Amino acid sequence: MKGIIDILKDRVTESPDRIIYNFLDYSAGQSTPQPADRPAGQEITLKMIFDNAKALAAELLAKGAKRGDRVVILSMQDPGTLYAAYGAMMAGTVFTVIPPPIDEGKVQRFISVVKSCKPKFVISNYTLEQEQHTHVHTQQAQVDVKKRLIRDALLPALRLKRIYTDRLPAVTRDIPIYSAAWDQVVYLQYTSGSTSDPKGVMVTLENLMTNISQVMDVYDFSTGNSLAMWVPFFHNLGLLFGFFLPLMALEGTTYFLPTLQFLQKPTLWLRVLAEFNVNITAGPNSAYAVFEHILGPQEAAAYDLSHVTHFINGSEFVDPATIRNFTRLFSVSPNAFTPGYGLAENVCLATEASRNYQTLWVDAEALRRNRFVPCAQGEGKEMVSLGKPVKGLTMVAVDPESGKPCEDGQIGEIYIQGDSVCKGYWENTKDNENFRARVEGLGGYFYKTGDLGIIYRGNFYMTGRIKEVIIVNGHNVYPADIRTVLQKHIPALSMDSVVFFPVEANKQEAVAICLETDKVSLDFASLASQINHVTAKYFEFSFYDVVIVTKNSLPRTDNRKIRTHKVRELYLQGLPQVLFSTRENASARKKTTAPVNATDGIHAKVKAVFDTLLETDTYDHNTGFLELGGDSLKLVECACQLEEIFHIGLDITEIGMNASVNGIAGYIQDKILQGNANVKRTNLQEELYLDSSIAPAAGLPAFAESPAATGALSPQADAPAAGAAYTHSVSECRRLFLTGSTGFLGAFLIRSLIEQNDGKDILIYCHVRAGDEAAGLERVISNMKHFHCWKDGYARHIQAVTGSLDKPRMGIKEDVYERLSKEVDAVYHNGAILNFLFPYGYLKATNVDGTRECLRFAFAGKVKYFHYISSYSVYDNPSHFGKKVFESDPLTSGEGYLLGYSETKWVSEKLVQMARERGLKTCIYRPGDITGDTVNGIWEMKDLLSRLIVGCVHMQKAPKIKTRLYAVPVDYVSDAIAHISRQEGACGLAFNILNPKSFTIKMMVKAIRRMGYRIRIIPYENWINDLHQTNIRENPLRILASLFPKDSTAAQDPRAVNANCTAGKPNQGESPKCQPGDELLVNRFGVLQPRYDMTNTNNFLKNTDIQKRFLNKHLLPVYLKYFMEQKYI
Repeated sequence: MKGIIDILKDRVTESPDRIIYNFLDYSAGQSTPQPADRPAGQEITLKMIFDNAKALAAELLAKGAKRGDRVVILSMQDPGTLYAAYGAMMAGTVFTVIPPPIDEGKVQRFISVVKSCKPKFVISNYTLEQEQHTHVHTQQAQVDVKKRLIRDALLPALRLKRIYTDRLPAVTRDIPIYSAAWDQVVYLQYTSGSTSDPKGVMVTLENLMTNISQVMDVYDFSTGNSLAMWVPFFHNLGLLFGFFLPLMALEGTTYFLPTLQFLQKPTLWLRVLAEFNVNITAGPNSAYAVFEHILGPQEAAAYDLSHVTHFINGSEFVDPATIRNFTRLFSVSPNAFTPGYGLAENVCLATEASRNYQTLWVDAEALRRNRFVPCAQGEGKEMVSLGKPVKGLTMVAVDPESGKPCEDGQIGEIYIQGDSVCKGYWENTKDNENFRARVEGLGGYFYKTGDLGIIYRGNFYMTGRIKEVIIVNGHNVYPADIRTVLQKHIPALSMDSVVFFPVEANKQEAVAICLETDKVSLDFASLASQINHVTAKYFEFSFYDVVIVTKNSLPRTDNRKIRTHKVRELYLQGLPQVLFSTRENASARKKTTAPVNATDGIHAKVKAVFDTLLETDTYDHNTGFLELGGDSLKLVECACQLEEIFHIGLDITEIGMNASVNGIAGYIQDKILQGNANVKRTNLQEELYLDSSIAPAAGLPAFAESPAATGALSPQADAPAAGAAYTHSVSECRRLFLTGSTGFLGAFLIRSLIEQNDGKDILIYCHVRAGDEAAGLERVISNMKHFHCWKDGYARHIQAVTGSLDKPRMGIKEDVYERLSKEVDAVYHNGAILNFLFPYGYLKATNVDGTRECLRFAFAGKVKYFHYISSYSVYDNPSHFGKKVFESDPLTSGEGYLLGYSETKWVSEKLVQMARERGLKTCIYRPGDITGDTVNGIWEMKDLLSRLIVGCVHMQKAPKIKTRLYAVPVDYVSDAIAHISRQEGACGLAFNILNPKSFTIKMMVKAIRRMGYRIRIIPYENWINDLHQTNIRENPLRILASLFPKDSTAAQDPRAVNANCTAGKPNQGESPKCQPGDELLVNRFGVLQPRYDMTNTNNFLKNTDIQKRFLNKHLLPVYLKYFMEQKYI
């Protein structure tokens, strides 16, 4: 068998220009990738590897490298790391690959490795190193590595010489290429390195080539199969599979996705697999588990993974549920998964289950007693087979007490023997005893893995660990290392009374800590928080549970050592004499200060994600995710879930700087407020669908799942459509169902509906978020009192129905839903989130899916009349700019909306039209900007218009812009809807409910001056600059500043408008496109604003005094007086 360097020379001779590696980079267009995009890539040929490795070897020798000298390679996940490792071997040195020291934990690891192996050289990439340091410096206090080395490892540091792979001098002379002896150490694989007690596994050339041969026996690396990796090179999985094995292939390419890019956006891994037709990939179980939480079936269908033959799953316990969910999500065979067992002490792979995925159900109680008893499916614990030992490796389960091979059905410690088993740890004589273990009845030395399991019918099943090493996210962490760090930073802890052990949390492995104390007066919550803070900082995880018990209560051996596994057993059963537990003591986590300016539920949404991932809802909102018990991959999952919730792109590195609920909520809020949130656009045409079940109970023939409604609105015939059997007229409706009952318009709608039906037996079911009906009714009444709408006589006309629009069946209890579906005559769907900043994706669940559920309810049981309160913002797109828009407009184009809110209203209207085509009798109402009532001026400070008025008063300045502002009093809107909705002939129509009298900025300024306030009109550019300088806590308009961009070159430019309206017209059949300036709010409210037809509204109100009562008043003075009373101004 040849050595790896000899194989490299052969490959170069055979195919020097063959592309063997492709280092991908998605950073350029990551936030909004197009389907056809290919990432920037750096293709590496065999000749490039050989020449650069040879140049690096020459540089090592020129700087005095001797055979056996140690070389530290900082893994930059770049081609230079490849050159450095092969070059180090060519020079006869011993290399080790570790992460660059860019944070405290990695600095500790770097220093401990330097102290351990005493290297003479450090190899890195100068350009990438400077980029990383610059990035770190912008995010946090940069660690001074040089000072730390001088302080903690002076003598080893003095001899270090730097070599940069991107600054190698030209090779001017030929050098001899060293060929290592079979038993010579070629590299060190550090299983840890976080303190002064690291463990560097000594890998000989024989170990390496034997394990490569064993892997080649399992995976086909020779017939053109491609490989994709993101696992870092300093991990043994990344080093063997991503680094060495590609060299063995005669064909095929290995694609590298930068580890950080995977962590920031895990779906990039899927994208690489799909776009490059990858056959083999690898990752820990937790990486595969991420996708079930961040992708639905529709999103997953975009990634074709059918060509992947091997999903290697190792480094962590393999969860059958993860594989089951992944295979279902992506429609791949379970046999494509290759669970395996590996360890650095065997180079990498020890067992594998290639194309032979199996699980086995075992008796859970017997398992706790260290027995392996198969049972019927579903009656115990499901375990995944990790396959058979690789060729040439002897594996045996040994009774830890007797040292004899285990009997049938007995779980034991796993011992391994073979040429792939390494020599031992670098200069670590104590732990090297594990490499010279004996097994009674068997010859030769074995390595004691410390892992528990059984070989059942030839397959290895791992059940646990007795060795002290703890594996978190695929990385080994030693309790001794944790003890050292905790002792250093929390001197009060007694390390001989501390024990760590693995536990299962949400089907993933986590770690708990248990410690004894006789100081009962300690602040246990503070101590637990401190422990997790230190652990998260140095080891990138935190404890699932911090348990504090009384002194001398933990079980011990005769020599007073704590019996770790007995403690774990007691913990699962219930430890005695517990003084404190972070899982049980809510007081440890109840500091829950919410950020002052959390916008419309951001804080609550972030907390909900934390609650799910941490499996608790009581914790300090200022404490970081890792400190609360999370880990780095769960933090990635957290970021992915938040991206889906808020429909924006998030930077995991920025989130990680303050990964608390408050910190992340503030970060998201800032991105949204500043308008730089990388909003993910939605194809609105794909949103136009109604389930076939949303139809009359009698059913209509052959409803398609997603027919797009395109027809104009027109009166519906008196005769009901097929399947829609109306038994009552619109004027006979007595039982009404109202959503949005605790909103601004909702309060006035209740009043208008009751007042206009005085003397009739009317009952309004008010849909409301609340714990129960009593609390819901209290919310409705309190809201009406707040807006001065309440009379005690209204109580008998109101009944609360608890629920939530973003839930199936609107969150209504099943029996209540069933009863109401048969009682209700008409639905008034008024509920929605009004927000000018959030994208469509965030608002969809309530505004769009809520509409679907309301339509479902309208069809259920007795078919109901449906009244949808939309918005005149459905006209705010290029297809309507500068035109007169009619109430019967079919609204065919959904392109070019400025606000996500407007998009939800457009989609919802189309859904209502689709329901109408299925026989539902509907009316659509499009109010303008709803303002305060005409009597008290009472107004909710949530809309743009109220914020604009108050904001300008605060600034004493108003912008010089041409715009028409429509103040539509809330009591006019509610009375108009209540009246029209009960008129025969209204069904099938839409109604633009606006005030025909608009006002300009000049009129607003005059009214403000008449109230005694100083204010002047200034150029828009100056005004917007001043607005951006105001305090968000003091000026209510500042929160919407992102709607007024500073770059206003196109604002108010008549030429831009003319271009939009003439030369900018689309070709026939195309939707109008946005032109420069269209995206500016000031233009959309000004020169681009449509002229609104109100024929239907005027006709249905002409025989009433509603318009005369509400629209003939001078409203601005009424509103300004209210703002003064409320001290808004």
